Amino acid sequence: MKFNHNKLREARGQKKLTLEEMAKCMDMDLSAYWRLETGKTKVKAEQLIMFMEIFDRPYAYFFKSSNPIRSIKVEVECIPDKLQIIYGFLKAHPGIIKNWEQNVLKLEQEIHSSSF
Repeated sequence: MKFNHNKLREARGQKKLTLEEMAKCMDMDLSAYWRLETGKTKVKAEQLIMFMEIFDRPYAYFFKSSNPIRSIKVEVECIPDKLQIIYGFLKAHPGIIKNWEQNVLKLEQEIHSSSF
Protein backbone atom coordinates (compact mmCIF):
# COMPACT_ATOMS: atom_id res chain seq x y z
CA MET A 1 0.00 0.00 0.00
CA LYS A 2 1.13 3.51 -0.76
CA PHE A 3 0.52 6.63 1.32
CA ASN A 4 -2.23 8.73 -0.25
CA HIS A 5 -1.18 12.38 0.06
CA ASN A 6 -4.55 13.50 -1.33
CA LYS A 7 -6.23 11.93 1.72
CA LEU A 8 -3.97 13.98 3.97
CA ARG A 9 -4.99 17.19 2.17
CA GLU A 10 -8.64 16.08 2.27
CA ALA A 11 -8.51 15.41 6.03
CA ARG A 12 -6.89 18.79 6.67
CA GLY A 13 -9.61 20.49 4.62
CA GLN A 14 -12.36 18.69 6.52
CA LYS A 15 -10.87 19.91 9.81
CA LYS A 16 -10.63 23.40 8.28
CA LEU A 17 -6.94 23.66 9.15
CA THR A 18 -4.54 25.79 7.12
CA LEU A 19 -1.11 24.60 6.00
CA GLU A 20 0.39 26.86 8.66
CA GLU A 21 -1.79 25.40 11.42
CA MET A 22 -0.91 21.84 10.39
CA ALA A 23 2.79 22.65 10.26
CA LYS A 24 2.53 24.02 13.80
CA CYS A 25 0.59 20.93 14.99
CA MET A 26 3.29 18.73 13.50
CA ASP A 27 6.09 20.92 14.94
CA MET A 28 7.45 21.49 11.43
CA ASP A 29 8.15 24.52 9.30
CA LEU A 30 5.61 25.28 6.59
CA SER A 31 7.74 24.13 3.66
CA ALA A 32 8.53 20.78 5.34
CA TYR A 33 4.83 20.11 5.95
CA TRP A 34 3.95 21.19 2.40
CA ARG A 35 6.48 18.66 1.04
CA LEU A 36 4.76 15.95 3.11
CA GLU A 37 1.30 16.85 1.90
CA THR A 38 2.37 17.05 -1.74
CA GLY A 39 4.33 13.80 -1.67
CA LYS A 40 7.75 15.40 -2.12
CA THR A 41 8.93 13.67 1.08
CA LYS A 42 7.92 10.37 2.61
CA VAL A 43 5.75 10.22 5.71
CA LYS A 44 7.47 8.72 8.75
CA ALA A 45 5.69 6.33 11.10
CA GLU A 46 5.55 8.87 13.93
CA GLN A 47 4.04 11.44 11.55
CA LEU A 48 1.39 8.93 10.46
CA ILE A 49 0.50 8.36 14.12
CA MET A 50 0.14 12.11 14.61
CA PHE A 51 -2.14 12.33 11.53
CA MET A 52 -4.28 9.51 12.93
CA GLU A 53 -4.63 11.41 16.22
CA ILE A 54 -5.18 14.89 14.74
CA PHE A 55 -7.78 13.73 12.22
CA ASP A 56 -9.23 10.87 14.28
CA ARG A 57 -8.82 8.47 11.35
CA PRO A 58 -7.55 4.89 11.16
CA TYR A 59 -4.20 4.42 9.45
CA ALA A 60 -5.87 2.69 6.48
CA TYR A 61 -7.63 5.98 5.63
CA PHE A 62 -4.28 7.45 4.53
CA PHE A 63 -3.32 4.63 2.17
CA LYS A 64 -4.30 3.60 -1.31
CA SER A 65 -3.95 0.07 -2.47
CA SER A 66 -3.28 -1.07 -5.99
CA ASN A 67 -4.60 -4.48 -4.99
CA PRO A 68 -8.28 -5.25 -4.64
CA ILE A 69 -9.57 -5.78 -1.10
CA ARG A 70 -8.96 -9.30 0.11
CA SER A 71 -10.74 -11.11 2.88
CA ILE A 72 -8.90 -13.40 5.23
CA LYS A 73 -10.68 -15.34 7.93
CA VAL A 74 -8.49 -16.40 10.81
CA GLU A 75 -9.38 -18.52 13.78
CA VAL A 76 -6.99 -18.16 16.67
CA GLU A 77 -6.53 -20.13 19.87
CA CYS A 78 -4.68 -18.19 22.51
CA ILE A 79 -4.36 -17.61 26.21
CA PRO A 80 -6.53 -14.85 27.76
CA ASP A 81 -3.74 -12.27 28.17
CA LYS A 82 -2.87 -12.54 24.46
CA LEU A 83 -6.56 -12.19 23.63
CA GLN A 84 -6.50 -8.94 25.59
CA ILE A 85 -3.60 -7.68 23.43
CA ILE A 86 -5.53 -8.45 20.23
CA TYR A 87 -8.61 -6.75 21.69
CA GLY A 88 -6.58 -3.66 22.62
CA PHE A 89 -5.16 -3.40 19.11
CA LEU A 90 -8.55 -3.76 17.43
CA LYS A 91 -10.16 -1.31 19.84
CA ALA A 92 -7.45 1.26 19.06
CA HIS A 93 -7.80 0.87 15.29
CA PRO A 94 -11.45 1.18 14.30
CA GLY A 95 -12.16 0.22 10.73
CA ILE A 96 -9.17 -2.07 10.36
CA ILE A 97 -11.42 -5.07 9.86
CA LYS A 98 -14.81 -5.57 8.27
CA ASN A 99 -17.72 -5.40 10.73
CA TRP A 100 -15.35 -3.90 13.30
CA GLU A 101 -17.96 -3.23 15.99
CA GLN A 102 -19.44 -6.73 15.85
CA ASN A 103 -16.02 -8.38 15.95
CA VAL A 104 -14.83 -6.27 18.88
CA LEU A 105 -18.05 -7.13 20.73
CA LYS A 106 -17.48 -10.87 20.10
CA LEU A 107 -13.93 -10.51 21.37
CA GLU A 108 -15.13 -8.71 24.51
CA GLN A 109 -17.61 -11.52 25.18
CA GLU A 110 -14.89 -14.11 24.68
CA ILE A 111 -12.53 -12.32 27.08
CA HIS A 112 -15.19 -12.13 29.78
CA SER A 113 -16.38 -15.72 29.35
CA SER A 114 -13.02 -17.40 28.84
CA SER A 115 -11.72 -19.54 31.63
CA PHE A 116 -8.62 -21.23 30.30
